Amino acid sequence: MEAPSGVELKKGYHKISEGTMKWIESKRRWYLYYTVAHYLDRTARKSGKEPLFYSNYLMKMDLTDEAKGNPIAQAYAHLKTLDEYEEAGDI
Repeated sequence: MEAPSGVELKKGYHKISEGTMKWIESKRRWYLYYTVAHYLDRTARKSGKEPLFYSNYLMKMDLTDEAKGNPIAQAYAHLKTLDEYEEAGDI
């Protein structure tokens, strides 16, 4: 993944930093609007460095009993479907 500044995040660490459930009346369903903080790497995150940048995403929520995980787990699963995260793994 490349940061807006042009820095390549080869070992980038991506953490969902916040999320808000939103009812979208026109679609008649719940969505999760969430923010991802992007760090240079895991060490930068663990040592308290500020994120290099943030990204925002909107996704449909599955609130049924059959849902695969809580909203944050669903958000991480959603990230993995996006092209820029295709090589991302779990830590």
